[in-house]
Amino acid sequence: MSEQRKVILSIEDNQDIANLIRLVLRHAPIELLNAPSGDEAWQILDDKTPDLILLDMMLPGETGLDFLEKFRKYPKYAETPVMVVSVRADTSYRARAHELGVVRYLLKPFSPAVLRQEIQQALGISWVETGRLTRLPPSDV
Repeated sequence: MSEQRKVILSIEDNQDIANLIRLVLRHAPIELLNAPSGDEAWQILDDKTPDLILLDMMLPGETGLDFLEKFRKYPKYAETPVMVVSVRADTSYRARAHELGVVRYLLKPFSPAVLRQEIQQALGISWVETGRLTRLPPSDV
């Protein structure tokens, strides 16, 4: 019997960052889901329960902090690790995120190696990375 793949929900509206996260996780034993907003994340959560959430704080509509506050009100998500990946660095935001159980607060720009290491630690998994991060998709800018 094979071990079930972990599910990561990345809530990120910046397509370049979403692509980078996908590239960092390309060899990981996970299923990566992406939502560009909190509203779309809630739609995904109707069907899937993630093992980890990567959460941007600056999202269209509800902020990442608003999403996190609502998310933590559901008992089934009480133990779901959430890792913030955001440019939002102010102390009050970070403190509130940690009060709501964020396992790590990574600031953009982040090191792909650090993101990989933090995800491995949060999920208790590992995978072999082959090569460097090359052939990034072109930016729409």
